[in-house]
Amino acid sequence: MQDVVVIDLGGGSVKMGSARRPDNPKVFPNASAKQKGERGTFLGEAMLGMKDVGVLALRRPVDRGFVVGWDLQREILARALKSLLGGVPPASCGLVLTEPYHNLPALREAAVRMAFAELGFSSVYLSTPAPLSLRAHAARHPELPASQAGCGLVVDAGFSFTHAVPVFDWRVLPAAVRRIDLGGKALTNFMKELVSYRSINMMDEAYLLEHVKEQLCFVSQDVRADLAAARTRRSPHRREYVLPDGLTDTWGHVRTEEEAAAAAAAAQQAARGGGPPLPKQPVLVVNNERFMVPEALFHPSDIGMEEAGLAEAIAAAVQAAHPHLHSLLYSNVLLTGGTARCPGFRERLLKELRPLVPDDYELNIFLADDPALCAWQGAALLAASPLYSQLAVTQKEWRSRGAAALAKWDQ
Repeated sequence: MQDVVVIDLGGGSVKMGSARRPDNPKVFPNASAKQKGERGTFLGEAMLGMKDVGVLALRRPVDRGFVVGWDLQREILARALKSLLGGVPPASCGLVLTEPYHNLPALREAAVRMAFAELGFSSVYLSTPAPLSLRAHAARHPELPASQAGCGLVVDAGFSFTHAVPVFDWRVLPAAVRRIDLGGKALTNFMKELVSYRSINMMDEAYLLEHVKEQLCFVSQDVRADLAAARTRRSPHRREYVLPDGLTDTWGHVRTEEEAAAAAAAAQQAARGGGPPLPKQPVLVVNNERFMVPEALFHPSDIGMEEAGLAEAIAAAVQAAHPHLHSLLYSNVLLTGGTARCPGFRERLLKELRPLVPDDYELNIFLADDPALCAWQGAALLAASPLYSQLAVTQKEWRSRGAAALAKWDQ
């Protein structure tokens, strides 16, 4: 049986691996980076080896959820495939590739053309992430009636957008999908503005601040109480993040109490003439930004967006599905995507969604074991099953029938 390469193509990162090795996918930025004043460019996987992540000029092939830079996207994937396959030609492999929700036919055809003509795969299958994530979830919870029916509501909190996606019989219900125009990228930009105004100018540090956001942010369970606590002199939410030096500390780190005490003591000693002045190490102070940034997902109106919050979007998506499916959908809500890893995300959503659900409906919200990898894991399960050969389009079919060969994915 041929090997199948599985690629979850996200706006922020690429998850890539072999269906034969489902426990070891590669995760790397879906971008190219150039350091200020330097000529060299780091492409995709090469960005993982960077020692200095400060002041990077990033180019991303994905904009607003859709691939717009196909040349750059091909270069990123081709480079990573070379190391993944280790000399094995793509012509002996199949491919499972994720695509955006409501993907345009022209963009779908461009993705298939890249897979066949430029990357050289023998067969390809495209799918949106939600049904793939649900497959991975069903494999872990086969006892759920909704899992047995291939039914559930997948919250895909991704890089570009956040989607509430009803799925039935392993198929997305397109008319019922609801989208919030907020994703990881917008939340990082919001955090850039907040910390640049209150602490250090970080407007050119999107790549670094994305890492800081993932380290420090959490979803508040009581925003008013946390805001009141943050205003006190000894805020329990205040953290100091030591920024990277570009030499020994690539990403920086959260300053511990011991480090802060040692730095204060050394500074006092230097001030008394007991030693040379210490080199200043830039420290980013973060307080209520830690919970006010992810709060925008639950109340977009707080940042001037006239959109419903996440709980309301989920309720609207369920209402748009057939009434007979409502109880099944609410009984199997799955949280996926990088933003869903934020601590407190599931608990807050349960608190806000429960009042919107009829009392006689069971509400179960599951957080995927690894929300960012859930779609890739489901795609790997599909790729390793006999279903792949039924769904995939081969090179021969593509050459003989063109775009008509893709119609079976919508049946």
